[in-house]
Amino acid sequence: MAIEIERRFLVRKDIRRLCRDGVRIVQGYLPSDGEHTVRVRLAGSVGTLTMKSRRRGLCRDELEYTLPEHYAARLLRTACGTGLIEKTRYLVHHHGHCWEVDVFGGENAGLVIAEIELSHPEQIVPLPDWVGAEVTHLPAYSNSSLSRSPIRRWLAVA
Repeated sequence: MAIEIERRFLVRKDIRRLCRDGVRIVQGYLPSDGEHTVRVRLAGSVGTLTMKSRRRGLCRDELEYTLPEHYAARLLRTACGTGLIEKTRYLVHHHGHCWEVDVFGGENAGLVIAEIELSHPEQIVPLPDWVGAEVTHLPAYSNSSLSRSPIRRWLAVA
């Protein structure tokens, strides 16, 4: 079982000039026990099924399996409900590190989140000037939460 160690941040500046060759991602979540999330994703034509444990600090357990594209698409249509996440992922390099920048569409349009994978929880990473508030520990910004309560609903309440 792999361990995912990551930090997540809001992007506070327009970084379109840094975003090249993005991959379109559609993902949804299967019903789960509350202790784990089970994600179905299509990234371009690559399907995956991913199970993640609850976060312990910056870490969580992760299992990922490849799915045929047609099967992942079918699961997204039939088993994941209506709260699908739509985003384009860009890889942006900064001081020797590769950041994953997700530009959300659909019900989460306007949201841009940057993630950095770490090799250990205490790893120090230089933050780019376009990175804003850290949202690693804010559940509302997790993809599974955004699938149930997208930011468009937040803005309607504000």
